[in-house]
Amino acid sequence: MPFRTYAHAPLDAIAKRPPTIGLAVLMAGLCVSAGTIAQVTPRDVLVLFSNNRLLPANIEVDRAMRERIARTEARPVEVFQEFLDRPTFSGEAFDRNLATYLHEKYADRPPRAIVVIGDPALNFILFHRPALFPGTPVVHVGIDKAYVQTLRPTQTPLLGVPVEYDFRGTVEQALRWHPDTRRLLVITGTSPRDRIWEAKARAEFADLAVKPAMVEYLAGLSAEALKARLRGLGAGDLVFSPGYYRDGTGRDYSPRDAIAEIAAASTGAPVYGPFSAFIGTGIVGGRMPANRDMGRLAADAINALLDGVAPQAVAQPAVLPAVLQVDWRQVRRWGIAEADIPPDAAVFFKEPTFWDLYRTQALLAMALFLIQALLIAALFIERRRRRHTALALERSEDRMSLAARASRLSTWSWDVDRTPPGASAEASSLDEVLDTVHPADREDLHQAAQQAVERDQELDVEYRVVEPGGEVRWIAARGRAEKDGGKRITGVALDITARKEAELQAQKDRSALTHMTRVSMLGQLSASIAHQLNQPLAAILGNAEAARKMLGKAPLDLVELRAICDDIISEDRRAAEVIRRLGALFKRGEMTLAPLDLNELVSETLELVRTELTTRHVEAATEFAPGLALVDGGRVQLQQVLLNLILNAADAMVDIAPESRRLVVRTEMRGTDVRLCVIDQGCGIAAADMPHLFDPFWSTKPGGTGMGLAICRSIVEGHRGTLTVANTPDGGAAFCATWPARQTA
Repeated sequence: MPFRTYAHAPLDAIAKRPPTIGLAVLMAGLCVSAGTIAQVTPRDVLVLFSNNRLLPANIEVDRAMRERIARTEARPVEVFQEFLDRPTFSGEAFDRNLATYLHEKYADRPPRAIVVIGDPALNFILFHRPALFPGTPVVHVGIDKAYVQTLRPTQTPLLGVPVEYDFRGTVEQALRWHPDTRRLLVITGTSPRDRIWEAKARAEFADLAVKPAMVEYLAGLSAEALKARLRGLGAGDLVFSPGYYRDGTGRDYSPRDAIAEIAAASTGAPVYGPFSAFIGTGIVGGRMPANRDMGRLAADAINALLDGVAPQAVAQPAVLPAVLQVDWRQVRRWGIAEADIPPDAAVFFKEPTFWDLYRTQALLAMALFLIQALLIAALFIERRRRRHTALALERSEDRMSLAARASRLSTWSWDVDRTPPGASAEASSLDEVLDTVHPADREDLHQAAQQAVERDQELDVEYRVVEPGGEVRWIAARGRAEKDGGKRITGVALDITARKEAELQAQKDRSALTHMTRVSMLGQLSASIAHQLNQPLAAILGNAEAARKMLGKAPLDLVELRAICDDIISEDRRAAEVIRRLGALFKRGEMTLAPLDLNELVSETLELVRTELTTRHVEAATEFAPGLALVDGGRVQLQQVLLNLILNAADAMVDIAPESRRLVVRTEMRGTDVRLCVIDQGCGIAAADMPHLFDPFWSTKPGGTGMGLAICRSIVEGHRGTLTVANTPDGGAAFCATWPARQTA
């Protein structure tokens, strides 16, 4: 098509739709957001309309603006609406009362930005803003470019994209479509806004490029008198109107209702208008800015202001130009050729073509014809295909046999009954198979075979067989019970000894790597370990020297000597406990699960690294949940996780001031889970690094192995838990491990 077409709902339907539905949806969304974003103050936006809320243009602008305003968890936005209801209500007293109402209503919640729609709203805000909202930026919508140019600069920011209501362009386009026009009738009303539109029309129509014989202005007529004049129009007449707010009798209208009555009465002459809200009322169209575009541009300015962009730095177009918009039904009614419509025109209500209406049916018919042709062709090649089927099947069997031999697959068939009624040359008794299976795997294989037969499910097991020479091999067997009602399973077997040996070696390697990481980490804590041992040893030495001196004096103080001996025993036990804990960390072995108190484990670990943290000027604090539930875990492995996270937190704060280096170890209950978090005050983790943080051999530290966090996550997941990381609002990072609490009988 040479121009754009739109499926367009009549604006009457939009006007009749309750405006509170969109507001209710918005408020529901804000309530949901409020449930997840505690303590975040919404950023308010006040929208002031010049007219009443049901004007279709107001509805279109408001809907487009609300859809475009960006709302996030960190920046919720609430939009409030107020209406001047011009021209029904006006005057200085009304404006003073409205200003007082707005001042009292928004005193505790002043808006971050104000949107004014229409000249009256802009004039009201410019006059009352110093008293109501001093310094608040204003975004104007739907203000004519010529009017904006007359405004004097103010100290308070004023934003907005002026619009071009192209009266002259609309009439010139209409005259090109209706070259026989002899008289142009311009219809306006009696309200102040109507008189502004009349003045604009007189100025722009004074020197039309293609001028009709006469331009007649119908201003201030009653609606009935105007309809009577319009019914008498005929060939050679052309009507242009921006609608009106008030007729000659003082009766108030919305411009769209007025233009609809004008179009209905003008049965002999086409009607044109300058506003996009008029499309669908019976006018042919006009050059007009789109209300949706006005709302979107206003929302872009609001988003920039709420994001902290200075008003003078907000980028906006110089003007929102008018584009040609037409109603296809009226184009056909008044005999306008499709070729005469410019390619960039927006065309509404265009009837769909045959292809648009029956595309699915046409495609279905074409598909049926194609299928029929293919079926006919298939009949000619069916014999040839049958000849090749048997040969292909034979070749396929040969290839399958070759593939099975190459992959060392073997087929088998087992009779599951321990005492089958008769020996079968095709199947082996399950008892015979079990005699070759390793004793530790026999019962598991027997139960799996029985379940496969009884439940008619697939058998998939791995077991060991003992060769006659004593060699043990691993076998993976997969099969299914036969469908003849018997108790026979048929399947394939694969020797997986090499794979199992590789898995066992990999498990040993992982255990060695975990142990090596723990030993390496304890090497970093050598100063702390030395300090832990030096204190009790120094106390033992001091007590021993004091005892020796006392033995040389008379009389001998046995009470004091006994106290000294008690101190020596206590300090010796303390040193032994430190050595025991270190020995447990240095020791290799399988993880043993036992009930653990995380609060106690945290205190013990912090005591172990206390000297190291003091050397780094790091203050360690704890926030323990009282009555914390126990967890089932390996003490050494979980202590390794804690040590790694604490040292990483200390490393993350090396570049900040020493007095700000503080880490917190927090424990808490999350439902039935126990959670432990290590939180630092560092610079946080870059967003690009987050996806790779737990990858093996990936590290942000110079010279780091990249295995610490990978091993930590592996240990936590081995405890049926999760290890996560997130940046904190204060700029640091929080590593949190969560485990299920120990279930008590």
